[in-house]
Amino acid sequence: MATRAPAATRERLLTAGQQEIYLRGFQGTSVEAILARAGVTKGAFFHHFSTKAEFGYAVVDEVLAEMIAAQWARPLSDTADPLETITREYERGIDLLRQQQPILGCPLNNLAQEMNPLDEQFRTRTQAVFATWHAAFRQALVRGQQHGIVRADIDASDTAHALVAQIEGTLSLARNSQNAEDLTAGCRSLRRFLESLRATIPAQPGGRPRPDGGATAAGGGHDST
Repeated sequence: MATRAPAATRERLLTAGQQEIYLRGFQGTSVEAILARAGVTKGAFFHHFSTKAEFGYAVVDEVLAEMIAAQWARPLSDTADPLETITREYERGIDLLRQQQPILGCPLNNLAQEMNPLDEQFRTRTQAVFATWHAAFRQALVRGQQHGIVRADIDASDTAHALVAQIEGTLSLARNSQNAEDLTAGCRSLRRFLESLRATIPAQPGGRPRPDGGATAAGGGHDST
């Protein structure tokens, strides 16, 4: 137990620090506030981190990077349908954000917007996390193309870029407006965009193809079964 205590303290500091930074920003967060939230001493903080900046870098490398891996990289690594997985994970995240008061948006983008113009190490670290996110989308879209799920005519890298930008744009708008309807509208828009990427499967005789891969009967407009 004793050998694990330092690691547990460090993890508690990083978790508490990320929560404070998410709420107040990196510059608005004091070491004292982190200590109070984590329930540890200043000596424990400086045992693990020589400066507040070093602590912030660790938050990016370990906490925010893990958030992106958990929400995007791992679910997309073995999915049979990347379009549905992106939709599901995004809507799950939006459901959590709707419960926030205030709506805080994306912790990665918030920190990048605040610190990247001021500190090169923050910029390189947050960019690395964004690159991981982009790569997860791109690789999943390429696999989807190979399996006939995603349209073959799209550029997977450009589309991954557009998806990250659309997601971050929605979260930023909601953070600025403090209106949960912006999150709901973003969900609708992203789902429509993702469905537009779905490969069309030829319909059976008498039906016309539908973007989601099903077929709609020529007469009456009901789904064929």
